[in-house]
Amino acid sequence: MAVPRGAIAADPLAENDAASRAGPFARHGIRLPLALSEAPDEAGVVRDADGREVFTVNTEGTWPDPTAHAVAALLLGRANVAAPRAPAEATEFLASALDGVRTLLAPIAEECDAALAALQIADDALADLRDRAGAVP
Repeated sequence: MAVPRGAIAADPLAENDAASRAGPFARHGIRLPLALSEAPDEAGVVRDADGREVFTVNTEGTWPDPTAHAVAALLLGRANVAAPRAPAEATEFLASALDGVRTLLAPIAEECDAALAALQIADDALADLRDRAGAVP
């Protein structure tokens, strides 16, 4: 297929390659892919490809380990697949991640006070994000 004069040909393989979308992470010294820590005493800890800690879900340790792992896995999966390239994409990414957290926590929130508190925090964060960004879906 011919590329119009002055246009830049897009490489469809590069666009689907996580490394090509890792710019914002790389600028902060974070190398994709992210992964859950394998250490048994680090429930909810996410590390980069070099083994450096990137973030921790449930820093207070109030959630059961499987819940912390599930939330961390959801977030790191989203980061690995949809690493944002621009502020608008970062906003969409964060909204999507918060929606995912809400989806995970909603079924257990009625039975677990910590999950209910986390669900309320996710709801508040999503509302704040939508207020600041305008019309985040």
